[in-house]
Amino acid sequence: MILAALLAVAVLWLTFGGKLVRDRRNWPAIGAMAIGIALLAKGELVPALLLTAGGAFWLRRPKFRKPAAKPFAQDMQLAEARDLLGLSPDAGRDAIVAAHRRLIARNHPDSGGTEALAARLNAARDLLLRAEPQ
Repeated sequence: MILAALLAVAVLWLTFGGKLVRDRRNWPAIGAMAIGIALLAKGELVPALLLTAGGAFWLRRPKFRKPAAKPFAQDMQLAEARDLLGLSPDAGRDAIVAAHRRLIARNHPDSGGTEALAARLNAARDLLLRAEPQ
């Protein structure tokens, strides 16, 4: 009975604290946990544990998100790519690679930079290397 009361308090605290209610996809999990708590209070241990564990699993499931689009890769022009890498219009393959290495070392997310800037630097390098005559 004490366990049921503790579980009920936890669900109510999370629900009315606003952490679970904001996302309506969590409501079935809240309902399953509430029914599980009621069954636990009646002494139905197995269904109660299944429902509360299922509700907890539902709340902990990974949230599926759309993959992030490659930022700026489609819109970047050659002049913008050269400016971003600090290159002159007559820069060759070696200069492009060296400028990219120098800038990405400072601006990579692992070095304290942002993902967006690193993606722009990579897109600029790729665009300039594709445009470079073989």
